[in-house]
Amino acid sequence: MRLRAQSLPLLLSAVSGIATLGCGIEAPHPVRLEHGEVEAAASREDTARLGATSGWDLCDTTARLVRDIIPGAGHSHPQDLTHGNEVLLFTATDGVGGREPWLSSGVAPGTRPLLDVYSGGPGSDAGPFLQCGTTTYFAANDGVHGRELWKTDGTTEGTELVRDISPGELGSDPEHLTFYDGVLYFTANDGVHGRELWRSDGTEEGTFLLRDFSTEGNLVSSHFELVAGTNALYIKVNIFSPTDRQSSRVQLYRTDGASFVRLVDGSEENMLGDLTPVGDKLYFTWNFDAPQTRIYVTNGTSSWARYVYTFIGAPLGMVAYKNKLFLSAATGAGGVDFELWRSDGTTSGTMRVKDIYPGRVPSQPTNLTVVKDRLFFVADDGVHGRELWSSDGTSAGTQLHADIALGALGSEPSELTAVEEYLFFSAHTEAGGREAWVSDTREPGVFEVQGIAPGSMHSDPSNFVRSGWDLYFVASDSTDYGRELRALRIRPAGMCDMSGNDGL
Repeated sequence: MRLRAQSLPLLLSAVSGIATLGCGIEAPHPVRLEHGEVEAAASREDTARLGATSGWDLCDTTARLVRDIIPGAGHSHPQDLTHGNEVLLFTATDGVGGREPWLSSGVAPGTRPLLDVYSGGPGSDAGPFLQCGTTTYFAANDGVHGRELWKTDGTTEGTELVRDISPGELGSDPEHLTFYDGVLYFTANDGVHGRELWRSDGTEEGTFLLRDFSTEGNLVSSHFELVAGTNALYIKVNIFSPTDRQSSRVQLYRTDGASFVRLVDGSEENMLGDLTPVGDKLYFTWNFDAPQTRIYVTNGTSSWARYVYTFIGAPLGMVAYKNKLFLSAATGAGGVDFELWRSDGTTSGTMRVKDIYPGRVPSQPTNLTVVKDRLFFVADDGVHGRELWSSDGTSAGTQLHADIALGALGSEPSELTAVEEYLFFSAHTEAGGREAWVSDTREPGVFEVQGIAPGSMHSDPSNFVRSGWDLYFVASDSTDYGRELRALRIRPAGMCDMSGNDGL
């Protein structure tokens, strides 16, 4: 059987009819396809399919259990799913050795521990993973060196400690792993300088302290935020003095890995964050006097950060889309009128995209996620509850994408994840519980992934990620297998007929 997901939204519309929205927009009702209906849909795909001939195809709608790591109803709780070097990397517990790194090729025999890092102990608590070229970096505790920086090429033999940055059992506790221009940047505490900025090329000698931001007196660096832009690495750092609050600062830097340019220097009481690259610019929030939050933008030059706009409260979900900043924000006190906004980096070019919940009541868009050429998010228009919306960046092009749970309660979508032309997410219905759903964004409509939790039980899916030619996620069938790794077949267009587990 070959089942291309592009055809499903069209079939769903035919089966389910059309729901008319209060604002005059039409969106198809989703349906729970039973297995027999999926087979019937597949047999009609050639005549129903109007999708593109390029891109990717979702080959089926029934998830398979990859491996029952803890047999029976126990939970291995896979976490930190990452597309590594020709394998899926994740962490899990087998109920014996604690949480350790695992790998999967998409089938049970190819799903196994990568390495027992903390041999015979309570687990290394490895992760999260960050893929840099053909090398994946992560932090782990082997019981000897403490929590330090590790790397792997996806094989047991190629998994090793990069450097013992802080000798002893405590370790340097690497955090904020960020990849920029072929180099890994992170923060670590070597036991001498405190937590500072480090870099690594994957070798012991190429792993070293890059900058100590707190070089005077008893100053301490903390609250880092690292973001890779198109032309620089940006670092936000708080410099704290426990004895002199006037000396405490919040600073923003850019670096090419060699020289540093300080862009912002302000009082530590002023909250700076939400670093968001858009093209060759960086947007960030700066809160001088709560409850107001200001948006600033910089192109990375010295002492240049331009004021853009002032919002009430903290904006949410700042993302780059069509070379503009999109965000969820409010201009009224107490979060009133929390709606979707966009900015081109100027005050006059910063405006509300649409009043989704007409009046002063907030629609409160969340989970802003870009899939190819469209922006998806979750919002409440006052009629359908919190449901899945999409936008092309204009008011007319902002509309309800699917009314999954009919009525005012809404399906409360979450875990929105872009995978090629598809949007994978979790949503709740009274009849089906919280399950995995999919939208082929080239067509209207959504459909539910089958084969997980029966009836109104919740599989509570999370951690969607594509690795090779499989879409992986974590879910529970609530009966036999517990919370384990699941997968769907996804292939380049026209290749769903290929057999075998041949993506990794």
